[in-house]
Amino acid sequence: MALSPNTRRKLAYGSNAMLVTAFVVVLIGMLVGLAERHRVRVDLSQDGGSHLTGDTLNKIALIENDGRRVRVTAFTHQQGKTGSYYKNRALKDFLEELSYRSPSIEWRLVDFDRDRLTAEELGVKEYGRLVIQVIEEGRSETTWSRVDVKARDLFRTTGRGEERRHEFLGESVFNRSIAQLLSDKKQTIYSLVRHRERDVERTDPAGLSELVVLLSQENYDLKTLDLYGSVDEMMAPKIPEDADALLIASPQAPLSDVEDAAVMDFVARGGSVMIWLDPGASVPGLLTRLDIGVHSGVVMDETLVFPYNDRPVARYRNHPVTASLNEGRLLTVLAHIAPLRPPGDPPPWLKWSPLLETARTGWVERGGDTVGGVAQYNPEVDAFGPAQARFSAPVMAMAVDILGGEKSIVSPSSGQSRLMLVGDSDFASNQNLHEAPGNAAFLI
Repeated sequence: MALSPNTRRKLAYGSNAMLVTAFVVVLIGMLVGLAERHRVRVDLSQDGGSHLTGDTLNKIALIENDGRRVRVTAFTHQQGKTGSYYKNRALKDFLEELSYRSPSIEWRLVDFDRDRLTAEELGVKEYGRLVIQVIEEGRSETTWSRVDVKARDLFRTTGRGEERRHEFLGESVFNRSIAQLLSDKKQTIYSLVRHRERDVERTDPAGLSELVVLLSQENYDLKTLDLYGSVDEMMAPKIPEDADALLIASPQAPLSDVEDAAVMDFVARGGSVMIWLDPGASVPGLLTRLDIGVHSGVVMDETLVFPYNDRPVARYRNHPVTASLNEGRLLTVLAHIAPLRPPGDPPPWLKWSPLLETARTGWVERGGDTVGGVAQYNPEVDAFGPAQARFSAPVMAMAVDILGGEKSIVSPSSGQSRLMLVGDSDFASNQNLHEAPGNAAFLI
């Protein structure tokens, strides 16, 4: 029976539609296959900044190399509170990024109001708590090794009214927690006292008590060390054998000869030392021996950290210490900085590297006219000015490696000693430690 033209036309349209549908299905299948082979991720995070810093990637590698798995449980912030939606979203974005980077990390975002059973099992009694655990097979979840983080430590609020902003600090908190969980033993740092150094026990804005907390989270014990105590007991002063590092936090009075000798002995044994030198601080004999010092004046630059007049923007130099900071674009803020003087003609066993510098527009300010309270470069008084040809800009912080050898101050059997010099101690104070996200990261 012959088909009518209308029927033939409908069959033709139907056949074409089936062919097109089959073609689309095959094409979608091909695209899905390609997507599985070559994944492309679109950043839909709250602030469009869903990326992990180098330090976080290192911590993830540490988890995987250790062969362990980690569970992160985040409890929601209280609904209706200012910023709760942003905080919950920021946490979720970060945790999703972690799990995407590593199958060794699992996470869950628990509604604190609706799932009180999970909160009770983990002993959580407040909104916004973060619980980071190492999964230990064969043991109850409530007995796993864990670190708890309070909501106030995950976010920092700045500004008021319409300018109010919430800054997510969870990534650095996660990194510190992982370091604490996976480390088998705490390392010990001794902070020298009795020369009017920064005090690790003071809780006021000028103290370093927040630094003690920060280092504890990284599995370090920061203790005070009074070398005069050894002298009083008629014993030669010595840095304790369990010292993993020594901190000399801006001494305002000179170290005695026996104290300098104790520091030299520690370095000779391969010990690591961090020294902060504010303008006017006393330079330890160790640095004098290495021909390292401080220029008179303070570091200044045309580019300043708003709204301060004494905080030039620090530029990172290429070094393992600053690599993750530079990658993560974390600003380190120093204030009223002493310009460090590197060794003029260092011996082969001494290697130094700048860590923080000004831009080429920086100089060493030594007085003169100001404009609106801001110092201006005066070539008749100041040094290292923008108009002068020089090897480098004023140095704010530097690293020194002292290789062991027969002519070195480090014994051949000790390998090497490491020094870290910073021309400021304010950056680590309770008032300024968390002023910029790079300050704590730089210290760690």
